[in-house]
This record gives sequence, structure tokens and C-alpha cells, in this order.
Amino acid sequence: MTENSAPSTGQPDASRTDGEVLRARIAALEAENAVLRAAVDASGTKSDDLLTIAGLNADLRAAFDELERSRAAHAESEGRLRAILDSATEHAILTMDSAGRVTSWNPGATRILGWSETEIRGRDSAVLFTLEDIEAGVPAKARATALAEGQYRDERWFHRKDEAAFWGTVTILPLLGDAAGGFLCILHDRTGERAVENAIQEAQQRATEVLDSIDEAFVTFDRDYRVTYQNRRAEQIDRLTLSTMMGRTMWEIWPQMAGSDVEAICRKAMEERISTALEKRYESGGKELWLEVRYHPTPEGLGCFFRDITARKIAEEAVAAQHARTVEILESISDAFYTVDHEWRYTYINNKAEQLWGRKREDLLGRRIWEVFPEVLGSEPFLAHQQALRENRVVTVETVSPIFHSWIEASVYPSAIGLSVYFRDITSRRLAQDALLQAKEAAEEASLAKGKFLAAASHDLRQPLQALLLFVDVLKPHVQGSRGESALLHLARGLDALKDLLDSLLDMSRLDAGIVEPSVEDVPLQPLFDHIAASYRPVAAARGLDLRVEVCRGTARSDRTLLTRMVRNLVENALRYTEAGRIDIECRRAGNRLLIEVRDTGIGIPPDHLERIWEEFHQVGNPERDRNRGLGLGLAIVRRLSLLLDHPVGVQSVPGQGTVFTLTLPAGETEVAVEAVTEGATAGRGRFAVLVDDDAIVLLGLETIFKEWGYEVLVAGSADKAVEALVSVGRRPDIIVADYRLREGRYGTEAVARIRALFEEVGRGPVPGVILTGETGPDCERDAASHGLGIIHKPVTPRQLSYALGQLFSTG
Repeated sequence: MTENSAPSTGQPDASRTDGEVLRARIAALEAENAVLRAAVDASGTKSDDLLTIAGLNADLRAAFDELERSRAAHAESEGRLRAILDSATEHAILTMDSAGRVTSWNPGATRILGWSETEIRGRDSAVLFTLEDIEAGVPAKARATALAEGQYRDERWFHRKDEAAFWGTVTILPLLGDAAGGFLCILHDRTGERAVENAIQEAQQRATEVLDSIDEAFVTFDRDYRVTYQNRRAEQIDRLTLSTMMGRTMWEIWPQMAGSDVEAICRKAMEERISTALEKRYESGGKELWLEVRYHPTPEGLGCFFRDITARKIAEEAVAAQHARTVEILESISDAFYTVDHEWRYTYINNKAEQLWGRKREDLLGRRIWEVFPEVLGSEPFLAHQQALRENRVVTVETVSPIFHSWIEASVYPSAIGLSVYFRDITSRRLAQDALLQAKEAAEEASLAKGKFLAAASHDLRQPLQALLLFVDVLKPHVQGSRGESALLHLARGLDALKDLLDSLLDMSRLDAGIVEPSVEDVPLQPLFDHIAASYRPVAAARGLDLRVEVCRGTARSDRTLLTRMVRNLVENALRYTEAGRIDIECRRAGNRLLIEVRDTGIGIPPDHLERIWEEFHQVGNPERDRNRGLGLGLAIVRRLSLLLDHPVGVQSVPGQGTVFTLTLPAGETEVAVEAVTEGATAGRGRFAVLVDDDAIVLLGLETIFKEWGYEVLVAGSADKAVEALVSVGRRPDIIVADYRLREGRYGTEAVARIRALFEEVGRGPVPGVILTGETGPDCERDAASHGLGIIHKPVTPRQLSYALGQLFSTG
């Protein structure tokens, strides 16, 4: 070997590291140095050989120095790389061998995935994937893709150590220069980011849905006036899809906008960054189309809202036309009319108001009411204005105008914009009304005076008739012969007609005078029906009619006397207008009401008379005014009593077949057991009756009829005489019949009370008594009720008196 020859070290492998190359070179030099030393030792030391050895040693030292420098650089590089990996806590960075087993693991991987490096090293990285991905072979496919394509990138669900799922992005790279075929894996947790992205996407979707649901069309433009979005309503109006419009300028889509006022407001909104709007009329398919267009600047450009307002414009035109017609009407009406706003300023005045005020509207419009007419403040018309505005309702007043000092009628109507006022001069009408009112008051006073007179005089009018009725019955056994009996029969019929007439007239007068006060109580209906049957069955039989009365257990809340009067009048009406057949009186319950029906098979009522039958003196089918059919007052009294008692009365009728009258009554608290009909008390059987009346004729008639019935009778004209006579006789009466109003301001109730006091006995009730009177006022009824006494109103027939006494004895 010469000194110029260099040791052969071989060519280093390009895939070997710098440290490995240096170590190989040093080893070669050391081997060559050993050869040289051996040669020197064998041949002896030569000068050239020493130089060669010295050169080799120098090369050896240089190689060692380079190796140390390379080792230091490599350590520094590894340190920097490890620091970078350890500081990347937002990413999980790990390495895997070719089989996918974890070989290294940074702190970010521990933070994100949960395993420590010690726990995970050597485990299959498939534990990071979901079970579905593992079953699908995703981990192996990912590594294969990385080898084939240089990398693998994807987003999917991964699992942490605690099996919690998270959404992440993964990048897998093959490790270059690694003969073992390892991989670098970088994993980033994007769960939060994905949630935000999803929320943004959902918000965008909701915004799109909202924009698609609104009635207005909506289009957006960028700053170059290019379409970026339009909603469904816009597609319906412009009939262009978003795909055909996207990216095109508005001038390309709607060339007719160029140079128009729509372009002007659009550019103003874009350039000045302010909202602009206008209403535009278009011709579309031969039809008029009105659009309202509004531009609003956005960070990206412009948002344009437009909507079809054709219907509104048509309505506005119609309103304008209607307003013109209204003004035309208001100018032509005879009423004065004006309007004021909420600040009391005149906004409209018609021609008639100008005439009444004597002022031109040009001088009034826009001015407050009190600025023009200061005298209205505090006046009744102005107070009506304030009331209408405060209570938001129409207010009408009649008063004297504070402006032109005549009577006016003013109607004030509140509205959303103020008040509308109609007024007219009613001075002439007011004078006529005043005159009519005075005449009406005079007539009412006369009618009231008449009624009060008849009501007050009823007692005196009934007394002589009562005596005649009693004496006719007394005369029957003493009149013999056909002529006498016929005359007595005609006299009785005449007196019955006179009684009916007097009863009706006095009842009408009392009702018209307003002096009837109902005394409402529970009224059993069966006794009332029995009384009606006993009174009218003989009359019906005499006319060949069948009067049927249904059993009724009901009790009504009513006035006993007035209810009896109503039913009697309905039965009498049926008797008058029924020539053949039958009359039925029925009672039935309907909820909390009782219905009394009076049916007949009479002539019926024509439909055009169904309302008129309730009028005074109106009769169906009696143009000759046959008095056998009464005077036409019975149903008028029924109607008045139904209103007074709140007992509605109805009628149904078929001409030629009959009529049904129905009374509706409130039901009472209890039902009563039905008792047999009480027979009359015509058989006195020696009972002792005390009769008290200050009218000698009536007293004589009562005495006679009671004796005819078999009573022993004591008569007296006053309470004092009755008590004096009873003290002398010493016998307890079986019945007391007393007139109500006696002489010297005394009353029959007082007479009954004093007689009862004479014969108070332990274990026995008070002596039965009844008041027989022509009084019809409420005072009499209240006084009798307080003493437990019934009332029989004069004039009464002997048959009715007998029935009443029979009821009294049966209940006693």
C-alpha cells in the first residue's frame, strides 16, 4: 500500500443515516490502521509509513468529531420533535406499526382519548373506532389507503376510553424510511365544531323555511347586484327558479328595470346603505299588478322584499270612491254633520252645519271646538262628546244648543280617529211633543182617576148586586107556575150577566189603576180545579157539554185569587164559544214549570185574530154583540194578569176544530195528595152560623139563604152587636161570615177575632171564619191572611158560597 492509496470503505447505502455512515467509515479506517501497524511491526519503521499512519489517525479523529456532532444534532432534533408533539394537545398524535398496533402516544392523545401512553402502547388502534367500523374493516382499509395514496383523511365517529363517542377528523400517513412499515396517525376532536356547524345549518334551514313561509317575496343580491337567493313566494311572482337566477345581475333578469325609478331606489339603498321603498304598477298578462318594493342593505349587498298589493290598491280605490260618495251624501242630508279628531279639532263640516252655525267651514277646519265656540264648554252637548269618547259608545241627547239657542237632537259616535256628530234642529218637534205629552198626561190622569174611582167604588157597587143574587135563590122555592119560574130564571140570568160585567169592569179598572198587588204562595191546583168543576159543570151540562177536569197533584207559586180568576175566565171563554163536544182542564209538569191547559171543541180562532183576542171588547164571530157571549173582556183580563204574575199564556187554535189555551206557572215546593171534591154545604144540619154585615139588605139575604140551607143563624150589623148577642146566647159558632169593611172604620177581621176570643178552648182550634167582601185591594187580603181567614169576593152566587163553605168545613 502506497501513501497515496486510500483505504476502501465501500459505498454507503443511501437509506442509511448520517451516524451509521460515519460509524462505518471509522470502522474501515480502524481496520486499515491495524493493517498498517502490523506491516510496520513486521518490516520495521519507515518514514513514509509513519506519515501514512499519522494521516490515518488524523482522518480517524476527524471522523470521530463528525460523529459526535451528528449525534448531538440528532438528539437536538429529536428533542425539538418531542417538544412539538407534546405541546400539540389539541390533536391526538400516535404512531402505529404495520399491523396497526400503537407504538407512540402524545399528551394530546391522552387528553382526547383518555388512555395513557403506557396503557395504550402495543394495543390495536382499532379500539379507537366504533364497533360498526371495526366490523366493516375500516381500520385496515384506512392503513391500506394511506400506503396506496400517500395518506388517508376522513371524518367519522370514534370512541374514547370511557366508550363515549365523539366526532373527529383523522389523517393517517405512512412513515418514510421505516423498514418496518409504520404509520403516523393525527386525530382531531370536532364534536363541538360539528355541533356548531349543525346548528348553523339548522338555523340556515329554519331561516329558509321562514323566508319560504312568509307572504312576501324575498330576493338577495351581492354588491355587484347578482342574485344570491330567492324564496318560494318570489318564484311564484317572477316565475323564475333560483337556479336560473343565481349569479345573474338584476339587469340581466329584469332588463325593464334599467333607468326606472325601481333602479334608482335600488342603487340608492346599495350606495348610501339606507332602506328605500316604493309602490309600482305593472301590466302582467293583460292584468294590472301592483307591487310594494322595499330594499334593505345587508353586509353582503341588498335584501329586497316585494309583495303583491293589487287587492289593497283596489280596496283603497274603492274606499276613496266610497269616501267621495259618503261626502256627497253628507253634503245632501238634512242633518248637520261634523267630525273632530282626538285633539278636538274640526276635520269635516257639512253644508247643513255651516247653515245652522252661520259660519264657513274654511274658518273652522283645523281649529278646536272651544276656540271657535267658547260657549260650548260645560254645556250638555259637549259633555255628551266627552262621555262618548270616554265610554266608547254612542251617546244621544236632546238639549238646547249653546250656539244658536234652539232645541237640537245630537248623536255622537266615537271612532278610531275621533268623533262623528249628527245634529238637527228639533224645536218644532219638541213643541209638538210637549203638547202631546201634556195631553197624554191629562189622559192618563183621567184614566187613573177613573180606575181609582171604580176600584174604590167596587164595594158599594157589589153590595146591592150581592143582595139580589141571594134573594133570587131564596125566591126559588116560593115561586110557582111556569110564568113565575120563567121570570125568575130570566132574572137570575140577567143578574149573572150583570155580575160578570161588573166583575170584568172592576177587574180591568183595578189592573189599569195599578192597585193589584199579587200575594204569591204555594197554591195546590187540585182544590182550584175542584172549585172550577163545581162552579161550571152544571153550566156545561145545561148546554149539553161535557166538562172534564184532570186530577192534578201539582203545586204552583202564584196568587191564589188571581190564578183562579185566570182559569175561570179561560173556562168561561170556552163555554161561550163551544156549541157541542167537550171542555178539558188538564195539568202537567214540564221541568220546573207547571202547565195548565184549557181545551175546547168550539168554533176556533182564525189566524188573523190570534193576537187581537187579547184586546178589550174584541170577540170572534160575534158581530151582533150577543151579550150571551160576554163583553170581550175575559181574555184581556187574562193577558193583564199573566203579565202581572209572570205566567205566560199561549194559544193554539184550528178554526172549526177548537182551541187550546196554556198557562205556564212556576212549580211550588211540594205536591199534595188529591182529595175528593168537596160537596157544597147546603145542608147546614143545625150548624150555628154568625153573619156580620153593615148592609141590611145583604144581611137579610144571607140570613135567608143560610136558614134555607138548615143553619141556625145569628145576624149582627157590627162586631159589638155580634159579641153582645153571643154572650147572651152562650153558644160557640160553627162558622163566622163577616163583611170586611164595617161602619165607623171597623173591620170584619176584628169581629172574627173578638168572637174567637169568647170561645177559646183548650184542645180546640179557632172558630172557622171567612170574609165576604167587595173589597179588591191588597190590604184586605193581607189582613184576612194574618187572621187565617179565607176571602170570598162579592158578588157571589149561592152555589159559589156553598162550595166555599164546604171547603172550609172539609179542611177544618
